[in-house]
Amino acid sequence: MSVRTRPAPRLLAKTVRRRPDLERSARCRETELRGFLTMAGHDLGSPLTVIAAHLRQLREDNGSLLGAQAHRDLDVMERAVRRMDRLVENLLAHARADQSELRARAVSLADLVAEVTAERLTTDDGSQVTTHGSLPDVHADPDLLRHVIDNLIGNALKYKRPGAVAQVDISARVAPGDAVRVEVADHGIGIPEADRPKVFEAFHRSANSGSYQGTGLGLAICRRIVERHGGRIGVEPHPGGGSRFWFTLPRQPR
Repeated sequence: MSVRTRPAPRLLAKTVRRRPDLERSARCRETELRGFLTMAGHDLGSPLTVIAAHLRQLREDNGSLLGAQAHRDLDVMERAVRRMDRLVENLLAHARADQSELRARAVSLADLVAEVTAERLTTDDGSQVTTHGSLPDVHADPDLLRHVIDNLIGNALKYKRPGAVAQVDISARVAPGDAVRVEVADHGIGIPEADRPKVFEAFHRSANSGSYQGTGLGLAICRRIVERHGGRIGVEPHPGGGSRFWFTLPRQPR
């Protein structure tokens, strides 16, 4: 007995007709998800603030009465609160990355990198952030661009090899289409080849990053911000070891 199959052209036509509905449904789900993340972030932030305040008060009022084990327990709780607080901040940043109004203007990339570097290098552990050549101005929202720069430099400093000193190299050049390509390279643990296509997905963490704290949202936020500016973002191996993250931004208003 023969099996009748639907002709390919008819199936293709049906798929094309359904595509607008599928796209609308996907946009609705994404909007709902962003709304949920915003609500969850705000709802979680308040009790975390209360917990942190009570832990500080407990130390101040009863620190001398607590034994060594109790102090260790307080340390564990405070670290957990800080981790949760970072996650809440990243959830809110992820939700706002493409909801906030884009206030693009001329931004000095050199000044922004210098500010972020000064804030990140607060300890004398030998870590270095080096700028190579001049960094051209770009047309971007300064607050959102600052988030991208801070995240990439912060990751480059954090994901260093055990026992090594973090070395970060930053450069930029004019790319085709009157764009600026910014590169942030490190000499750290690198990203396995299988993970590179996924590192900008929300909550993805590379196979070799298990011993490093992170929420898996930072790079997803960076991608949202860069794409809102009409740019692209990616990662590739850094010669000599480590990773080289890059992204593009317009030089002039579009």
